[in-house]
Amino acid sequence: MLRRLVWTAAVISSLVLGASVARADGQHRGKVHEACKADVEKYCKDAQGDRAARRQCMKDHEKDLSEACRKAREERKGHEHKGGGN
Repeated sequence: MLRRLVWTAAVISSLVLGASVARADGQHRGKVHEACKADVEKYCKDAQGDRAARRQCMKDHEKDLSEACRKAREERKGHEHKGGGN
């Protein structure tokens, strides 16, 4: 009985932690999307339907990006390095 209770608590904790990490990652993505919207339109318009191509395009134009976009991307990178996303 105690093992079952401990196992159930562990499973629930894992699910809650996973959901909070996913929510935090989604918030960072939203910030990057908003901050970089004009930069994507300006530099990477042709890559908008392809996530990998858009990511590479933004990397290629990193020095040209607006300050707000660069800052949002850096914040997201910091979040990813702490284990909170891809």
